[in-house]
Amino acid sequence: MQTPGSSGKSLDMLERENLQLRRAVDELSILNELSAAIGASRDVQEVIQNIIKRSLKAVRAEQGVITLVGEEATDPTRTLVRTMASSGQAEAYSPDQNLLGWMHLHKRPLVINEPRTDDRFRGVRWPDSISSIVSVPMIVQSRLIGILTLYNKKSGADGFSGEDQRLLAILAAQSAQVVENARLYAEERKLTEIRQQVRMAYEIQTNLLPHHAPTIEGYDLAGLSIPASEVGGDYFDYIAMDDGRLAVTLGDVSGKGMPAALLMANVQATLRAQTVPGSDANTCLGQSNRLLCQSTRRGSFVTLFLGLLDYRRHVMTFANAGHNRPYVVRADGEVDTLTLGGLVLGFMPNHAYQQEERSFEVGETLVIFSDGVTEAFDPAGEQFGEERLIDLIRDLRGKPSRVITDTIVDRVRAFAGSREQSDDITLLVVRRTS
Repeated sequence: MQTPGSSGKSLDMLERENLQLRRAVDELSILNELSAAIGASRDVQEVIQNIIKRSLKAVRAEQGVITLVGEEATDPTRTLVRTMASSGQAEAYSPDQNLLGWMHLHKRPLVINEPRTDDRFRGVRWPDSISSIVSVPMIVQSRLIGILTLYNKKSGADGFSGEDQRLLAILAAQSAQVVENARLYAEERKLTEIRQQVRMAYEIQTNLLPHHAPTIEGYDLAGLSIPASEVGGDYFDYIAMDDGRLAVTLGDVSGKGMPAALLMANVQATLRAQTVPGSDANTCLGQSNRLLCQSTRRGSFVTLFLGLLDYRRHVMTFANAGHNRPYVVRADGEVDTLTLGGLVLGFMPNHAYQQEERSFEVGETLVIFSDGVTEAFDPAGEQFGEERLIDLIRDLRGKPSRVITDTIVDRVRAFAGSREQSDDITLLVVRRTS
């Protein structure tokens, strides 16, 4: 038998249960709609916009922002991506750094219904139009990848409720992995595009370097360049001159990768324009230096050896702009160093370069190299060094130039062992055979 008032209590309980059931059904519907909207998308901005729009609708808020955050220890609140959506024409809000910092520290939902008097954010100057805030973390495998923040509850003087906070936390938890997958997909696409561009740059650079050495009666020439990365900054060239001479040159551009490769192409074009009939080695370097000082950024420079071979008189005139001193191996095994030096290109526009002339005797071999040869390291941290190179080229005297270049590279690689190549390896060999 029911007691007085018991029927009213039962009715209240039923209404509360029905309300909870309707709320659960609504939440399930929101989650299903969100899942359908973002499940097949790989576009980060599209995914984020869908999450924000459905979040605004779910809790009846005016504006929302998702902030994707970085992992840098020095600045964990640095925003990588910020996407905003609004149901009206209000000014665009950005999450305060204090709010982002709080979320990074606590990684749990936060409701601020009285922002100007909230003790957790004393001193923060919120815009006057902000009356309430709810913020929830987006977490993937215990790592915070984003923060969903909504502003201004449209109805209700008390602002966002605990139910709003709970629903948004569920939305953020369900969508965080989708956002992360979309971001990773976008990064993978960018990386693929960069790799394609690097491959194209490598092909272009490879085509700029000589594919074959020129055929000159009485001489045997060979050159090669092996970049440390996909594109390099070393350069070698043979430049035929109309006055019966051949310019042989090898250079090393400061830096690595794409910037060095671009500067290398500039050096090649500049030097080819200066090696004209009747020009001297020092004049070519001086004019090239002035042009490079005008066209390169401060701090970039080039080391370069230039030799002008008169193969009819068997004489080479050479100049050096801060490059490794080449070696000449005589027929009897003695090794001479071409000690003439000079300032690197691209540093001082009015620098005057010197030149020297040297006869080229039968059986002599000129070996020009970049520091990627002598400064190669073995696993213990020891350098290959110039002494090893001198001993090696002495042992290789009389061998064809291609054998010399290939053998030097093989020895350097064997010396380095498992150690990764740290610098470009470039060689140019000129041998007089008769």
